[in-house]
Amino acid sequence: MSRKRKLSLVLTAVLVIVLAASAVALATISFTLGTVASYDFGSFGPGYPIPATMQIEAFTMKPGDTIPWHFHKATSYVILARGRLTEQHVVGPDQCASAELSAGSAFVETPGEVHTVTNTGKDVAVIWWSTVFPKDDGIVQFSPEFKTGGVYPATAPNCN
Repeated sequence: MSRKRKLSLVLTAVLVIVLAASAVALATISFTLGTVASYDFGSFGPGYPIPATMQIEAFTMKPGDTIPWHFHKATSYVILARGRLTEQHVVGPDQCASAELSAGSAFVETPGEVHTVTNTGKDVAVIWWSTVFPKDDGIVQFSPEFKTGGVYPATAPNCN
């Protein structure tokens, strides 16, 4: 076998290993929970600090995927690592606003803000998300594809 052929095979093997390791690494980064001894959820709690769960999650959305209308009981922080999203939120009675986001964008979801997120791009979107929710609320199956905590379904508004 020629030296050029050996080098080509080695480089191909290295590339395959790097790509496989990246795919496995991304697939294993999905859901991290921790306990907060005392957190005050304001109007979404009993009026005093209670035990809470802090969550950091990475997940993907295929083109066209939508997370239905929902809200959070505490501030949520979102980073769009890859792709394009449209975040739509209620700003008044029957009024909504939207924001187009691209990779590297971040946004904050305030407690009680009713909103939805859609992958409006042509590629997979990778989202990193962090929030806090009452420990007793637990992890729920929000939809067949989306099991998480800290997400509370809301009625879809009639946006104009």
